[in-house]
Amino acid sequence: MLKTITAFIERHEKWLGMPLVFIMAAAALLLALMQPAFLESIERKTLDERFVIRGTIPHDPHIVILAIDNKSVTEVGRWPWSRDKIATIVDRVLGQYGAKALGFDIIFSEKQRNPLTESLRMMRQSRQIDPYAANWLYQHQPIGDVDAQLEAVFTKYHDKIAAGYFFYGSSDAATQAAKAKLDDEMWIASASAYSSKVAKGGERMIPYVAAIEGNLQRFSSVVDAEGFFNFFPDQDGMVRKVPLMAQRDGLVLPNLGMQTLSIYLDHAPMTVEADITGVNKVTIGDHTIPTDANGAMLLNHYGPGMTFTHVSAADVLNGKADPAIFRNALVLFGATAIGIFDMRPTPFDEKFPGVENHAAGVNNILHDEALQRPAWLEVNELAATFLLSLLLGWAVRRRSALSQGVIVITAPLLLAYGSFYAFTEYHLWVKITYLILGVLMTTIPTTLFEYVVEAGRRSFITEAFSRYLSPELVEDLANNPDMLKLGGEERVLTAFFSDIASFSTFSEKMTPTQLVAFLNEYLSAMSNIILARGGTIDKYEGDAVIAFFGAPLPMEDHAYQCTMAALEQQWALGEMRAKWREEGLPEVNIRIGLNSGPMVVGNMGAESRMNYTMMGDHVNLAARLEGVGKQYKVPILVSGDTRDMIRDKIYCRFIDRVRVVGRSTPVDLMQPINEHDKMDPIDIERDEAYQKAWKLMQNRDFKAALAAFEALDRRWPPQGPQDGLYQVMIARVRDLIANPPPDDWDGVHNLTSK
Repeated sequence: MLKTITAFIERHEKWLGMPLVFIMAAAALLLALMQPAFLESIERKTLDERFVIRGTIPHDPHIVILAIDNKSVTEVGRWPWSRDKIATIVDRVLGQYGAKALGFDIIFSEKQRNPLTESLRMMRQSRQIDPYAANWLYQHQPIGDVDAQLEAVFTKYHDKIAAGYFFYGSSDAATQAAKAKLDDEMWIASASAYSSKVAKGGERMIPYVAAIEGNLQRFSSVVDAEGFFNFFPDQDGMVRKVPLMAQRDGLVLPNLGMQTLSIYLDHAPMTVEADITGVNKVTIGDHTIPTDANGAMLLNHYGPGMTFTHVSAADVLNGKADPAIFRNALVLFGATAIGIFDMRPTPFDEKFPGVENHAAGVNNILHDEALQRPAWLEVNELAATFLLSLLLGWAVRRRSALSQGVIVITAPLLLAYGSFYAFTEYHLWVKITYLILGVLMTTIPTTLFEYVVEAGRRSFITEAFSRYLSPELVEDLANNPDMLKLGGEERVLTAFFSDIASFSTFSEKMTPTQLVAFLNEYLSAMSNIILARGGTIDKYEGDAVIAFFGAPLPMEDHAYQCTMAALEQQWALGEMRAKWREEGLPEVNIRIGLNSGPMVVGNMGAESRMNYTMMGDHVNLAARLEGVGKQYKVPILVSGDTRDMIRDKIYCRFIDRVRVVGRSTPVDLMQPINEHDKMDPIDIERDEAYQKAWKLMQNRDFKAALAAFEALDRRWPPQGPQDGLYQVMIARVRDLIANPPPDDWDGVHNLTSK
C-alpha cells in the first residue's frame, strides 16, 4: 500500500507540489470563514491561556466591590439580611463614605415581612388578644416596615444608585409572576434606556427581553437607573463576554455595569447604533466601546478572584471599614460568599464571583481596555490565513529536512508570540488557531510529500546504485540526489574494461563449482578496489568487469582514480597468483583498457528494468584498448586523452600510435607504470630508450629501429606473458623491412582486429 502511494506521488509530483499547497491554503481559508464549533472551542482555550500566561494586571482602585462574603454571613447572619441593615450599609457608603455610584448585583423582589404586623396576626390567630398590646402593635406598624427604610434610602440617593435585575430571553423559561409585571418593569426600565438608532431589522441581533425578574416597584421606581446583570457564558461555561444591552419593543436597555458607570461619569449619556448586520457602535460619554454584532463586549480579565478591592459588608455595617476606600468610588454590591454567590468561571478561576465580572467590564470601558476584534482585524486574519499558508507552504518545498523542521516549528511559535503581543499591548484577540492551522495544513503535507518523494528517490538510488558503488558513495548520492540526472546526460568520464587473458582455456581446467568460487573471489577483490577508488561498476560479463569513474557523483580526478584502480588490481593480482598457485590453479593474467572523454551516462533500458550505464565512442575505445593489450602483450593500456589528465601524477610508458577498428583518428597507446614519486629510474630509462627506437621506425630507418628494439629485448627480456612489447615491435619492423610501406605512410599502425 505504501509503495503504491509513493509511486502515485512520484508520478504526479508535478501536480502535488504547489497545487497541493494552494488547495490546502484554500481549505484553511474556508475553515476560517466557516469557523466550525470545534475550532472555535480550541481558539477560546488559547485565549484563556493568553490570560493565564499574561497574569494579573493593574486595575482601577476606585472600582470597589462591596461583598456579602463569608465573614459577613458569619458575623451578620445568613443571607438575605433584613433590609434595614441594607439601608444602613447604603446610607453609610453613599453618604458617610462618599461613594459616587452604587450598583446592585442583587435584587429585592419580595416584600420583607413586618415583624409588628406578624405579631399582631399571630395574636389574632391565637385568640388571646391583649387589647393594650394589640393597639400598640397596630399603631407602631410603620416602625417595623423595613422595606420603607430601604425605600427611603433609595429615594435619598436616587441619582447615585443603579438597581439590578435579570431578564428571561424566552417566555417558556419565565415565571408567571415575571410575565404578569412585564409592562410595569419595562415602563421603569425605559426611563434609563440607551439613546438608540436601530435600523429596521437591527434589533434581531440584540438579546431579547421576554420577561423581567426585578425589584419591588417601591425600590426600582424611586431610583434613576436600573440595569440587568445577566451573563451568557460560552458553551464551555466560561464567561468571556459581558452583554451590554438587551431589547424589547424598540427599547435598548443597558446592563448594570453601564448604568453604574454612567452615574459615576456624572450621568454620561449612553448611545447605541445598529443595522441589519448588528450593533456597530456603542458609546458612553467620551468612550466608544468595542462590541460584537450582539452588543456584547469581550472581557479583558484582570486576574483571579479578589483581584479588585473587596470590602466586607459586615465591616461597613459595623462601622469598621476604611472610608477612604469608598471616597469617589464606583461600588458594586454583590455576593461572594460560598453557597450564595453567582459563580461565573473565568480563565483565571473556576469559581469566580459574577459581581467581579461586572467590575472588570466597568474597568475595561472606563480605561478603554476591552478586548477587541475590529472588522479590519477579521479581514486581515482571513487574508493572512491564506497568504501566509501559501507562502510557508512554498517555503518548505525543495528544502532540507532541517530547514523544513525550522519553518514548521518556528512559524507557529512566531505567530503565537505575535498574537500574544497584540493581546497584551493592544488588547486585540487575534484568532491564532486558524493562522497556525493554515500554516500546518500547507507545511506538514508539503513536508510529508517532500519526504515521500525524497524517500522514493533515496530508495531508487540505493536500489539502483548499491550494486555499483561503495556504501559511502551511495549515501552521498542519496543525500544529494540533484547530482544525479536520470535518463542520460553527457559527462567527461573515464571508462574501465578488464578481462582475464585466455579465460576459455583457463576455465576448461576447472569444475563448474570451482569456476564459480574462483570468479566470486576474483570479482570481489577487483570490485572492492574499484569501489574503494570511487568507481561505479556498470556490469559483469562473465570474467569481464566494466566500470566508469566520474558518475553518478562528480569526480574531478576520475582519470587518476581509475588508473590507480587498474594499477592496484594488477598489484593485487600478483599477490593472489601465489595463493592460487598453491591451490593448483593456472596462472591468471588480466588485461585492462582505459579511456577518458565525453560519454553519455544515465539510466537506460526498459521501464520495467533499467540499468545505470554508459555509452558512446569513448566507451567503445576503452573496450578496444582492453583487446589491443593482448596484441602488445601489456597489462594496461590507456589512451592519450587519459594520459593527458594524469600526466602530473602518474608516469605513463609510451607504447604506440594506432588506428583502431572503426576510428580514423590516431590514438596514442600508453601504459601507466606508477605514481611519479614511486617510479624506478630503470623504468624511465627503458621508456626513453623505447621511444628513441620507435621514432627511428617512424622516420623509416627500419634497420636502426630493428637494432634498437633487439637491444632492448636483450637487456630487458620478457618477464611474463604480459611483458612482450619488444618482440611485438621487432616483428613489425621486420615486416616493414620485408614489405616497405608506401611513400605517404604516416607511421600510424592500423589495427585490423578488435
